[in-house]
Amino acid sequence: MKTLSAKGTGFIFGIFSAIFWGTNGTFCTLMSNLGINTTSIAILAPSFNLVFFSTLLAITNKSGFKIPIKFFALLLFAGLISAITNTAFVKSVNYFPVGVVSTLIFCNIFVIMIISRIVFKSPITLKKIGAAISAIFGICLVLDVFSQGFNLNLNGVIWVILTILTWSILMTLEKYLLDQGIDENAILMYIALFAVIILSISNPPIAQVKNIIQIGNQTNGYALLLILGFGLIPQIGCYSLYMKGLKYIEPSYMQIMYSLDPVVASILGFLVFNQTMKLSNILGICVIIGVVIYIQIAENLMPDRTQVVI
Repeated sequence: MKTLSAKGTGFIFGIFSAIFWGTNGTFCTLMSNLGINTTSIAILAPSFNLVFFSTLLAITNKSGFKIPIKFFALLLFAGLISAITNTAFVKSVNYFPVGVVSTLIFCNIFVIMIISRIVFKSPITLKKIGAAISAIFGICLVLDVFSQGFNLNLNGVIWVILTILTWSILMTLEKYLLDQGIDENAILMYIALFAVIILSISNPPIAQVKNIIQIGNQTNGYALLLILGFGLIPQIGCYSLYMKGLKYIEPSYMQIMYSLDPVVASILGFLVFNQTMKLSNILGICVIIGVVIYIQIAENLMPDRTQVVI
């Protein structure tokens, strides 16, 4: 029996990570509908990761807590970049529809290709460019971008560009730290730690805990069940698989796998919130799934005859 290649393993981890992340919006919407405020949700995400990955690191590799100073500085920088990315994204959706913002931000794949070429010497090929363009087109169809209004706003464009740049830098930093032998659990724990610290400056954790407990009591524990699912699936589960996949594949391919995010979100929207799904949405889903399948076949089964652009 033919064993799965390291790159194939990375693709599998990336696919399931993207699927898990696709549930994030559904969990956030359900929690918001119950009255859990956005600041509580924002600080919950890194808090789950901080508790889980610090515990896992303590059990599996206690020496992983000790990080060389130069790498510790990069982790601190990654935590800051993570906070900026989240803030810039929230600011972006204040100016443009979410679907438009999500599509524009996915264009960071081209920035990631360029950075990966510089940092990791990963070639930019016609295969990658074609897959990226096809994925963006599929996302446009899934998110109904072509039917949404778009009025150019300079402030909105600045926030979108900032999101694109910081997200690209964050993925590059994570890949670089993995390549340097830093424990994946340590990377996730320290980034979560710095994110919690930064978010706690303007959002006191005690106030957020009170909000969650109050809503939990009012819903007879249903809210707590949602919070647990939120922590296990789009946070702990997603990030665990993401880092495992990033060990084996370059960031640009991981980003292509994440084009599955809107696919999962759209299907859950149809099933959970009774949202309509048009023929164009279904076509977009098929395009994205086709791109993901093509990339795996092209990288694992077909001989590499792809022309290198750069």
